[in-house]
Amino acid sequence: MRKYLIGVALGGVLVVAACNRGPDVKVMADGALASSAMADQVKAHYDREAKVVRLSGTVASAEARDRATAAVTASVGTHAQIANEIVVQGRNEQLADDMDGGTRQRFATLQAMRPLLKDQDVDIRVATGVVTLTGEIRSEAERTQAADVVRGIPSVRDIVNGITIKT
Repeated sequence: MRKYLIGVALGGVLVVAACNRGPDVKVMADGALASSAMADQVKAHYDREAKVVRLSGTVASAEARDRATAAVTASVGTHAQIANEIVVQGRNEQLADDMDGGTRQRFATLQAMRPLLKDQDVDIRVATGVVTLTGEIRSEAERTQAADVVRGIPSVRDIVNGITIKT
């Protein structure tokens, strides 16, 4: 009887541990890239804390970039946001790097001018016009304002808001 109770308790612990772990988003993204024959050109990097999958690499066309993004988006569903940082070969990559630097500087300037954001811990990552915001702030209003600030920068192609609210 004692062995039975220990076995039941251990089984319960294993079930709870498996349920709390959730899906492996990195595995899902990698599988989607492999299935779409894009794994040799595009890599998926998963930021578990921000719940963001960053796609990077160089592809031959905009259609290939879109195909990789669509495959990963369909695979991970609502488990993570997708940041498409894939570069299309032959486009002016140096210009993109210069624009990304300008976007970072412009955000820092605008953040310093906003009372709600001035003293907040907001980090910005920019790659090929895709801005990923991370950090912790006090309220949903501040989170929304940070995204609105980025949305107003002309060189921004897409925004992934991974900012969390302090509890």
